[in-house]
Amino acid sequence: MAAGGGLCLGVFAAGCSMLPQEVQPAAAAGPVIWGVFLASIVLLIPFIARSQNVMREFAMLAGVSTMATSVDLLFVAAFSFSQFASLTLSLFLALGAYAAVRHWIVQQMMGARTLTTERMFEHLYRIAREVEARPERASDRMAELLRHVFEPLETVFTHGADRHSRISGNGAVLLVPMPNLMQGPETDGMVALRFAERGKRLFTPEDARLADRILEQLMRALAHDRAVERGRSEERTRIAQDLHDDIGARLLTLMYKSPTKEMEDYVRHTLQDLKTLTRGLAAQSHPLSHAAAEWKSDITQRLAAVKCELEWSTSYDQDLTLSVVQWSAITRILRELVSNAIAHSKAQHVSIECKLEQGHFSIVMNDDGVGREPKRWSHGLGLGGIRKRVKMLGGSVHWQEREPRGVRCEVLIDSLR
Repeated sequence: MAAGGGLCLGVFAAGCSMLPQEVQPAAAAGPVIWGVFLASIVLLIPFIARSQNVMREFAMLAGVSTMATSVDLLFVAAFSFSQFASLTLSLFLALGAYAAVRHWIVQQMMGARTLTTERMFEHLYRIAREVEARPERASDRMAELLRHVFEPLETVFTHGADRHSRISGNGAVLLVPMPNLMQGPETDGMVALRFAERGKRLFTPEDARLADRILEQLMRALAHDRAVERGRSEERTRIAQDLHDDIGARLLTLMYKSPTKEMEDYVRHTLQDLKTLTRGLAAQSHPLSHAAAEWKSDITQRLAAVKCELEWSTSYDQDLTLSVVQWSAITRILRELVSNAIAHSKAQHVSIECKLEQGHFSIVMNDDGVGREPKRWSHGLGLGGIRKRVKMLGGSVHWQEREPRGVRCEVLIDSLR
């Protein structure tokens, strides 16, 4: 910039002696204006990146004025235009050039944002979902979002207790507090972002305010989700209580007054399903380990009543928290499979293996009953209910014969997350 300015000043100084006498005063002002413009730019370099509104516009206004004066002098010297005509034409040309390149200039001074508003909200929503499911990854996900927004050359976690983002190192570093997203506004340290836009610009007060707004919106999203989930939990508890107190009591009365054994058994199974439903609605959470223990206890009692032996095994690489829908569907699938083994195959031994590995959940059940040729089974409410619930979870179910006797059932759910 300094070399270009010196060259321009030299050209103007040399050209002044070649101009007509009547335009000598105007020509003499050209080098002065150029000198003022270059001096202002040099003085404003440390502040342009930090004052992105007033100073930026002032610098571009100075550039437009300098260009207009230079073009005016060129028209007077080269084409012998009148002062009014040359000044008017030079102003139009300077304003046109300014309008054409202003967007590029602003991008160079401000630094182009790498995230649009839509993508930023998408990232915030995804982080809020992941924080609810895996709170231990909250800081890493927040740092990832800040890297997408500001593109720093370096991101470092550090100690600190500030409540708001601040600039350090004369704009080289942006310190952003990392709030405890699961417990409130208390901070868990800070993340230091060094050299914005891969070192192309300094951090500004606007960047600090943007970082604070991102954190604020994320906290609001989490608070909203917790409030919604709290309302859902309270409503589920109320519904479960009403079902237990009203429908459950009526079914119990109907069971004791049943005229036949078949009717009594049917009502008893209905009560068991109602118990499963109300327990699932009232529970705050369903960790896989707790659910597996409940499944084993329930199946053990049912098979023991018909003198059938159970071989149970479970394995999982993470103790996933099941949703109400997932817990209820898997519970009913297992219950119906066991019901088929008891009522239709007359099995004496049943083995069940539940396995979760990298989000893939499987149930494998084998029995030694009399059931044969699964392809020829009629698809009544039992088998239809199993297929429906497995499909709802995004999985598949298959039956096949075992040798020398019995049936093997495999339930595969590709993504249980």
